[in-house]
Amino acid sequence: MNSLLIERLNSQRNSEMNLSDIAILLGYIGIYDLRIQVDELKVRAWAQSLDSDIDLEEAKKIVSAHYSNHDTAINPSHINREWRHRLASRRERERSQRMSLEYEENEKRKASPEAVAKYMAEIRQILNRGTDASLETDNGQVASDS
Repeated sequence: MNSLLIERLNSQRNSEMNLSDIAILLGYIGIYDLRIQVDELKVRAWAQSLDSDIDLEEAKKIVSAHYSNHDTAINPSHINREWRHRLASRRERERSQRMSLEYEENEKRKASPEAVAKYMAEIRQILNRGTDASLETDNGQVASDS
């Protein structure tokens, strides 16, 4: 691609990657796969098809992983699918980390066994203060001790 075309492509943004980045990505793909040819229409088509939040470095990692495992040509759906999978995995890891931190914080706030024993003794003492009262059955009779 000539520099004028790259400048023109740079001025248009469709995603986190601009058209120049997508042209670079397609060139990168061409290193792995000689079936891929780069032209302005293909760059624009990929720009319309790629997820808007993927960046060039992540896309290149996905391309490398694809060609290390497959000999089929890559297309935007492969990149999008893997990108979404990586995002979901990242979100799940972050959620798990938050849950772990929350658990640790709750563990720190838990009362020690000594404190629990002290509180229970205080509660028993308060409850035992009026135990001389008679307990009645449902019919109003005082319940027997047996």
